[in-house]
Amino acid sequence: MSWKDLQGQWQRTAVTPLSASTVEDTLRRVQRLRRRILWRDGIETVVALALMPVVFGWLRDAVHAGVVLMEASAALLFAWLFYVPWRLWRARRLLPRNDPGLAPQRYLERQKQALLAQARMLEQVAWWYLAPCMLGIAGLTIGKRGWTRGALIYLGVVFVVYVAIERLNKRAAKHNFRRRVAEIEATSRELAALEATDETTHPAKGNHDEP
Repeated sequence: MSWKDLQGQWQRTAVTPLSASTVEDTLRRVQRLRRRILWRDGIETVVALALMPVVFGWLRDAVHAGVVLMEASAALLFAWLFYVPWRLWRARRLLPRNDPGLAPQRYLERQKQALLAQARMLEQVAWWYLAPCMLGIAGLTIGKRGWTRGALIYLGVVFVVYVAIERLNKRAAKHNFRRRVAEIEATSRELAALEATDETTHPAKGNHDEP
């Protein structure tokens, strides 16, 4: 069943829990979310690429200084700058492309899995994004300044900012992604019901008895 057939089926159905524009509304919201994902990932990747020379300079200086803590911290940050774009790409590649030949149910299922991957990634941001960065910054700061009051205050401020970032990401996972997943699930159930109604109303020719 094509999208056009489904629209006609909605219009011919007298009783349906969803409006005739449900699929279009769901897809529009998903497409807007997709653009936000691409924009976010693009910014994160550009920032990571821009920071690589800076962090590499820190690593080189740490090696010359012979401070093991700074060397390890700079190396961690440098590896992290490679990991972040890859981690974003791994989740982003699940987003399905618009394919007129793809069955509606299959397309929605792919969108659902892609958005779930995005939600889980944001919910786990403390482990794969914030923790490595925090450890790297802490190691560089302590290695350079020592356990001074200024260093501890600075790291405390960084920690508070990171906690706020984690909460914002979890909120985004819940309100931006899991909410869309719930909408897709509702639309998929309605599509299945309409397809079943269509098959009952218009059975395949092969199912008719021969005269």
